[in-house]
Amino acid sequence: MKSPQEAEPKPFYWIPLKTPPRKETPTFHDSFQHLSGRMELETEVLSDYLYVGSGAILLDSQKGAYYAFSRRSDQLVIPGTGIKGPVRSIVEAISNSCVSQIGRRGEKRKWKTCADFQPAPETGAQLCPACRLFGTTGYRGRVSFTDAVPAGLVQSKIVKIADLWPPHPSERRKFYEAKAFREPENQKPERNHRFLEAVPKGAGFATTLFFENADVAEMGLMLRALGLDRHPEQPENVVYAFPVKIGGAKPRCLGAVRFHPKRISLLPTVGEGLFRALAQGGETRSLKPTLLEWLQNETLLDQEAWRQFRQQAKQQQEPCPKDLY
Repeated sequence: MKSPQEAEPKPFYWIPLKTPPRKETPTFHDSFQHLSGRMELETEVLSDYLYVGSGAILLDSQKGAYYAFSRRSDQLVIPGTGIKGPVRSIVEAISNSCVSQIGRRGEKRKWKTCADFQPAPETGAQLCPACRLFGTTGYRGRVSFTDAVPAGLVQSKIVKIADLWPPHPSERRKFYEAKAFREPENQKPERNHRFLEAVPKGAGFATTLFFENADVAEMGLMLRALGLDRHPEQPENVVYAFPVKIGGAKPRCLGAVRFHPKRISLLPTVGEGLFRALAQGGETRSLKPTLLEWLQNETLLDQEAWRQFRQQAKQQQEPCPKDLY
């Protein structure tokens, strides 16, 4: 075991908790007031592998027990909640919202976060930007993702990783760097290691983001949490800014994906065309102008947190550390 001075840097970074979140009365669900519709997305795996666990443990004739990839009717699938959670975490960080995860199941310890950064417990209370979008106790969220299904042929592979350990409590928001996966040289079963069923780099999945009564500022926040931004020198262009980490084994540098917007459909807020649009799935909007319009609004963005996150979340060529951590 290496000393702390000799150990390789861990693939983590932190965004600090700053001033208490700016809370406002959320939009209610009784009428269509703002933007409602859907955005179709293609998810491309950028890391060497992506693992989304199903909770099942299966057996392989050569490698023994392994953790299976999530499936629906024998089809590999990324549950919509497995996308929603990581995207919400980014929204929380770049908008200085509350911290939705303040403890771990079955444990008494709590994250060391100020009460100002915890979700509001009462219905009708004012909420931070993330809780207004994704929901909290007593308030249904206004964005959701469908389960992501393969876009073309996707084949899995059983890979070996070093074991994972629970994170330590922190007064900051913790995220995982997008570094290169380092596969162990010894592929036989051994102590402090496990096998996962994962899909390789380049695999594609299709999902849909549904949004309801979201204003332009909220949609701009969502796009940035999906890794998109305006070009810093050519603001008339939309650029891919960083990968989003989803799934399991993120500390082992798995799970970096890129979201490609493919189509946006919106519903009218009033008029006889509403019911027709609901039946037809909405009116298709021009993709690039709509993305630019939403990204132009930075009202809900914490500029300093966004700058830090955008820089540290970029994909890197350095490999993951070898050590157990």
